[in-house]
Amino acid sequence: MPPYDCIVIGGGQFGLHTARRLQQAGFSYLLLERDRIGDTWRKRLEGMQLFTSRQFCALPELPFPGDPEGFASVAEMADYLSQYAQHHKLQIQDQAKVVSLERVEPAGFLVKLQDGTELRASSIVNATGANQLPQMPMMGQQLDASVRQLDAGLSSTASIADRSTVAVVGDGASGRQIADRLAKRCTVILATGSPRGLTPNRILKRDIFWWLDKLRILYADKNSLVARILKKRNPVPCGDYSNRHLQARGVEVVGRALECSGRRLRFKGDQWRDVDCVIWATGYRDDTQWLNLPHCIGADGFVEDYGKTPEPGLFVVGRKWLSCRASELVMGVEADVDRIMAPLRSFLSNREDAL
Repeated sequence: MPPYDCIVIGGGQFGLHTARRLQQAGFSYLLLERDRIGDTWRKRLEGMQLFTSRQFCALPELPFPGDPEGFASVAEMADYLSQYAQHHKLQIQDQAKVVSLERVEPAGFLVKLQDGTELRASSIVNATGANQLPQMPMMGQQLDASVRQLDAGLSSTASIADRSTVAVVGDGASGRQIADRLAKRCTVILATGSPRGLTPNRILKRDIFWWLDKLRILYADKNSLVARILKKRNPVPCGDYSNRHLQARGVEVVGRALECSGRRLRFKGDQWRDVDCVIWATGYRDDTQWLNLPHCIGADGFVEDYGKTPEPGLFVVGRKWLSCRASELVMGVEADVDRIMAPLRSFLSNREDAL
């Protein structure tokens, strides 16, 4: 029998709560984190805020410190996750980057770490998260080498020279906050994509997520009509960083980026702009290189159905739309982790009966 009932890969909010549930259920487990707990948040742009208020950033059993109606910084979120791990005395191995996962017999998985360590477990929970590898559009290869290219995962803008012309491609929460930050000292162009709603952060003095929580909109099943509407409209709670606000700050808001050539970008409407730097805030994709189970990898990354994969004993949490809109938020942690715990318990119970 493998030494661990379950290994959890990824020490973010989903991985930590999964470890807590395994601890409560009495299973032997180990959580592997490639850096330190909270580092995924620490490495985000300094001073960036979450778009959910603190009341919706807490994991079960541990309140989030500070004003519940206020918006936490990424540094606060990082510290909170570290506190959660310490509070529950979770079994964690940090600086443990997984480079390989494969099925081995009898009835188990083999996990290989970058330092050569090998670990075995009867089951695996992939909690590596929704934001792993930045999407870098191919057209960026047509830019001159003198144009700096960065992604939205940058932790600081200090290396970008004052009075530079910077194109931020992508108008999600990160892209808009980056554009706002740089507008103080650079010429900034924000390239938007498909039209989308920019909802205010507060409605009637309450966090918009308070309303979405009470109305249960965030928890509508991913195949429901409500979910289809949300996916189509793709609203972003960035009312404080609306086009009007950014334009008042001096940001030039343009259409979709279509082409790169030399030191120039072409945007919708045949608008060309010379740039010194491009920040690609164009989303993320799954890092599947470590998963040596081809039938669990598809065109869009990890293959799963509400957290269950084609490989018995392998589960996934923390993905966009795993079950609903809340699935990539802290607000969705408890429900999605509990969703996989039932089949995980059943799998481990059946394994014990077979031995």
